[in-house]
Amino acid sequence: MLRSLLGAGVYLALVAVFGVALGALLRSPAGGIATLVGVLLILPNLASLLPGSLADTLNPYFPSNAGEAASSLHQPPDALSPGAGLTVFTGWVTLALAAAAVRLKRTDA
Repeated sequence: MLRSLLGAGVYLALVAVFGVALGALLRSPAGGIATLVGVLLILPNLASLLPGSLADTLNPYFPSNAGEAASSLHQPPDALSPGAGLTVFTGWVTLALAAAAVRLKRTDA
């Protein structure tokens, strides 16, 4: 239970950082929010349109599914482990932060 509670807190903190990174990358708060909602809520649902085996392979690595693995009490058999899920989601956030840093460095220099 404690791992799930801490995982949920870390996941929500990383979602906030992900939103800030997207806002800085797009240079628009509204664009950052829309992109965050699209990536976290819409992208996993669109993945169901992919062919069966490809959708099953990629589904655990989407940001929201990886973050959910870190905060769930009971792991489905096709989900990542809590540590792996948190690592994958941290990778998404790091990638967004790096892209935002490059964008800010080039445009504001």
